Amino acid sequence: MAQTILICDDETPLRELVRVSLGSGYRYLEAHDGAVAVALAREEQPDLVVVDLMLPVVSGLDVVEELRADPALASVPVLVVSAWSQSREAALVAGADRFVSKPFDPAELAAIVEELLEP
Repeated sequence: MAQTILICDDETPLRELVRVSLGSGYRYLEAHDGAVAVALAREEQPDLVVVDLMLPVVSGLDVVEELRADPALASVPVLVVSAWSQSREAALVAGADRFVSKPFDPAELAAIVEELLEP
């Protein structure tokens, strides 16, 4: 069965770009805001979460903190993809496994995702 990736970004074209960059070998879930992302993560137990920092309702940093605080989701890898490169340290402190700046290189994003999903 394909691994599940939850993509959370408030911009539909960016969610599509992440999906295209990663290819058709995964099952995708999408959220347009942080609250939906956390609810979907709890319901679906994804194998990886890709999250932007600038989100409506609940920020990306708060999403990372909520995932890390939930025992069922604490070990799920989280990749922050954000134009806020100055927030790299804050994202890592909140519990993100990796940080990629926008605009990103699709091949680099795919390589990081593969690395994070290795058993």
